[in-house]
Amino acid sequence: MDVNTTSKDQGFLPNFCDVTNVFLLALLVELFAMLLALAPGHSTDFWERLAMISLFTQWVAMVNAAILCVLRTRLNKLNSNLNASICFALMMSVSLIFSLIVIYVGNYIGIYSLVADDWLLYALFRNMAISAVIYGVVLRYFYIQDQWRLNLEAQSHAQIQALKARIRPHFLFNSMNTIASLIGIDANKAEKAVEDLSDLFRASLKDKTIHNLIDEISLTRSYIDIEHLRLGDRLHVEWHEEDIPSDMEVPALCLQPIVENAIYHGIEPMPEGGKIIISAHIENNRLCLSVSNPKSKNSRAMRTKGNHMAQDNIRKRLSLIYGDMAEFKINDDEDLYTVSIKIPINHTAES
Repeated sequence: MDVNTTSKDQGFLPNFCDVTNVFLLALLVELFAMLLALAPGHSTDFWERLAMISLFTQWVAMVNAAILCVLRTRLNKLNSNLNASICFALMMSVSLIFSLIVIYVGNYIGIYSLVADDWLLYALFRNMAISAVIYGVVLRYFYIQDQWRLNLEAQSHAQIQALKARIRPHFLFNSMNTIASLIGIDANKAEKAVEDLSDLFRASLKDKTIHNLIDEISLTRSYIDIEHLRLGDRLHVEWHEEDIPSDMEVPALCLQPIVENAIYHGIEPMPEGGKIIISAHIENNRLCLSVSNPKSKNSRAMRTKGNHMAQDNIRKRLSLIYGDMAEFKINDDEDLYTVSIKIPINHTAES
């Protein structure tokens, strides 16, 4: 998913409705309860203290998580400072209400009947002070995490803009020369080449960092058509597409630069040319894209630099958008060079 679209989905607050986040929250709260129960100066049994503290902290944590989950969409539309202030006030209110409930129920069943009012006020103040410190640390963590994510998104956006702007001068000049030579020979081919070249430049000028898979494939085909006019029979392309959801969203320029490298580093140095195999299929609920090109034994040392920029760019963007769910792999065999990409189909920004 596009990093620009994930911003409004993620926002300042994480998704407390996610089962994994709820489990981690409950685990952290229980560890905190154990630390409080181990604190010296208590006359009651450890397990009794742990049970009472766990009951109180777990209820407070779960109610806070439920409230933030319900209000998350609205709160994330606010700026970070106002969002954090409202969250802090809400969570402190929950702690205050539960503390008063505990005191009231304790008095009602006789637990605190012999306890002085000063001690109850001290217990209430202690709960609120501990809650304030914890909530402050948690919200600060959310803020730092949000700023870190925004920085990564800005970096990713800059990287894809650099990749879009990286149209090799030789490709542009060769394309223009090819079009010029075709004008007097085959006007229809020249017109088609101009349209394909326009599609490439239009894609490079768009600010979107994500589009449908069909758009990426169409862009790649336009690029191949232009190169085929220049390389002729030296360039052969074989497509393997199997039941691909064309409306699936993929990062922009995740396939075309790989095909460009395959032609520039694989086919063009070989006098006899060769065949590029482009594959797209679904495997284990992931979209698998691969590009394979032959390697020339006589020119293996040539043009080894330059293709790493596009590869590193794509790898970083996949890692940012999909995390560990995406895969970027290179198989550099003796006679064949293959780049493979695997992207999760049901990915959401919150995962």
